[in-house]
Amino acid sequence: MEYLLGATRLSKRKPLRELVYESLKKSILHGKVKAGQRLIEETLAQQVGISRTPVREAFYKLERDDLVSRLPKGGFAVREFTKEDVEEIFGIRIALESYAAYLATLHITPDKISALEKKIDESEQALKRGEDDKVIQLHTEFHDLLYKSSKSKKLTEMINNFRDYFYRYRSALLRAPNGYKTSITGHRRMLEAMKKKNAREVERLVREHLEKGREIVLNEIDQGRMIP
Repeated sequence: MEYLLGATRLSKRKPLRELVYESLKKSILHGKVKAGQRLIEETLAQQVGISRTPVREAFYKLERDDLVSRLPKGGFAVREFTKEDVEEIFGIRIALESYAAYLATLHITPDKISALEKKIDESEQALKRGEDDKVIQLHTEFHDLLYKSSKSKKLTEMINNFRDYFYRYRSALLRAPNGYKTSITGHRRMLEAMKKKNAREVERLVREHLEKGREIVLNEIDQGRMIP
């Protein structure tokens, strides 16, 4: 479980339980810890040289976040994807991101258009090189830039509150069959509509893009292939 190594040694500005919690949460949402994997309190505590108490407290907090579940014989394991999870998160994404894209189209500047286009080009190049993690990173940067272009501080804050959860499903979606190509094609269509300042069309395309993504993830669950 090397995903925690060094994480709690970076800073003492926060309580240990918070550092352990944040490190584990990020590892789970970014797919470094697999669904169904058991989390061993003693092992984690030993690896980072701390007592078991902050690790246990981090587990309780992750349980409240619905990221881990308590095992019948004790301990915790990372929660697996459920259809209810997918429906909820994608529903939130569709509502927030489609509106953000609408506002972004109204306010976006030529330099931001160029920056978005560059992200798409780099994604295609990374895909050809087989750099899957790089593709996911660039897709995330594309969406982050899009949110900021909305010029709505409150909307951006709302999206950022769910950012890690969005990342989990984006990672799973992109790794599905044809997931990368579908996403890049969707981004191209959005950008072309943004260039034409067609805000309603961009809003529709983002909604369509995310609805298609939801269908892919739900299908992956049905096929038993949904492993973050």
